[in-house]
Amino acid sequence: MMKPWLIVFFWLGSVVLEAQSTTPITLFPQNQTYFNPGAMGYENVLSANFFARQSWVGFENAPSNQAFCAHAPLRNPSVAMGVLVEHDSWGLTNYTALYVNYAYRIRIGADRLALGLKLGVYSASQDYLNMRDEQQDPTNINGQTFLLPNSGMGVLYTSGLFWVGMSVPRMLGFKSDPSGSYKVDHSIANYEIYLSGGGKFKLNADLGLEPSLLLVQAKSLKYQFNVMGTYKAAYKAGLGYRQKEAVMLLLGYNLNHQVAVGYSYDLTVGELKDYSSGSHEIQLQYKFGYKVNASNPRGF
Repeated sequence: MMKPWLIVFFWLGSVVLEAQSTTPITLFPQNQTYFNPGAMGYENVLSANFFARQSWVGFENAPSNQAFCAHAPLRNPSVAMGVLVEHDSWGLTNYTALYVNYAYRIRIGADRLALGLKLGVYSASQDYLNMRDEQQDPTNINGQTFLLPNSGMGVLYTSGLFWVGMSVPRMLGFKSDPSGSYKVDHSIANYEIYLSGGGKFKLNADLGLEPSLLLVQAKSLKYQFNVMGTYKAAYKAGLGYRQKEAVMLLLGYNLNHQVAVGYSYDLTVGELKDYSSGSHEIQLQYKFGYKVNASNPRGF
């Protein structure tokens, strides 16, 4: 019988060959810049965001993801820009991307509507396995690397109490032709559409509540929701649920006005629960300066 990790290994490879998909993010309210270019400059200062995720601990060649984004509004406050670097590995594939992100921001009273676009390039490498004897360790017998363009778009509406966004993180995919070469593939049917939203509500002088919801429409519609409680705007803890996949423990701590850290643990509840001890995710944000706007104290 084929080993469970090997089944997952081939499943991951087939998913990547079919279309470029983004990784699940548990701490998505804190990492909007990863999947929505409309989030550029949302802190109104130069900011840096980093997150890393290790999925399905216990599986060999399980998904591993890292991303870094530096972004800021320009001298013209209606424009914000940022640079996003991603590195993902899924089974058969390693993926590295570099994007330049642009957001045009429109004031609507005390609120803001941002229209975002990102352009860049990505490099991916595919490895193939010799499976003539599944009882032996698979042998890497071939590999290809290619460099292709990609793009994404998004819109984000923010107010003092809530935020709502919609984005397509990657508009282009890739496919191979009969000669074995890879080329850009575009199909609206392969878009991953992200719909996200959340709020920040004060319960009293010390306690707050931060609910959030993420819908991802790809081959099917999937949902995830998080609820975090806050204490004195510094300590955060909560729970989340990703449809048929995981129950999540959420933790966060704001060291000061400039540094914030977050951690999540995903307890697998789907078909892989007997083989994986879960997934881990960490998040770090640093603001090189900060402002406090009493009329609109925004923050993810």
